[in-house]
Amino acid sequence: MNSRQRNVLIRMLIALGIFVYVGYVAYQQLPRFDFTVIFSFFLLYLVWTIIMEVWIYKDPESYVIEDDDSKSYLYLQLSYFIALFYAAIDFVELHWTRAAYLEPAIIYAGFILFLISCIIRWWGFNSIGTYFNPRVAIYEEHKLITTGAYKNIRHPLYLGSLISFIAIPLIFNSWGALLIILCATVPALVYRINIEEALMEKHFGDAYLDYKSKTKRMIPGIW
Repeated sequence: MNSRQRNVLIRMLIALGIFVYVGYVAYQQLPRFDFTVIFSFFLLYLVWTIIMEVWIYKDPESYVIEDDDSKSYLYLQLSYFIALFYAAIDFVELHWTRAAYLEPAIIYAGFILFLISCIIRWWGFNSIGTYFNPRVAIYEEHKLITTGAYKNIRHPLYLGSLISFIAIPLIFNSWGALLIILCATVPALVYRINIEEALMEKHFGDAYLDYKSKTKRMIPGIW
């Protein structure tokens, strides 16, 4: 077991402990439907994390030679977790922006979107292989991936992430969380895309410019 796998195992055990505790408290205090939503999301999130870290993610085969993340990963994760935290609290206790009259249809739609996001991210991870990095980075002998999920759009992983970002407020029926996603997380994602594309242009030059001319960022034929 390498250091990454060991860290993943530790994170998963911590997350499992938190999920069990929150699930127990929720079971004692929440209506049956609310508890089912919370438990189902925790279970889906945990299963996806296991699949991604154990079966999908591939350790890099070479070293990073250039890194220009510019704190974009930090901004993206921070805004996302703020939205997730608000969504959960709003659903369970506050009910400030929970529109009960839309349930359960809006919650089912959120779960469907989250599953779609997992499929898109799985395709993206398999297409990019060992070149994936949570930071904006260039590896030794880095190759430009233009096949698979990257054939028509340049950022399929970000597309999957965007869909999952939108799915969370729907699952918890929190329009306040959706507002946070639209006003904070989406701009952070666009900021990260701009940084990544600038680094790709710097490293790959005309090859990347030609690739850009034939593809869209995340939505085929639109953007």
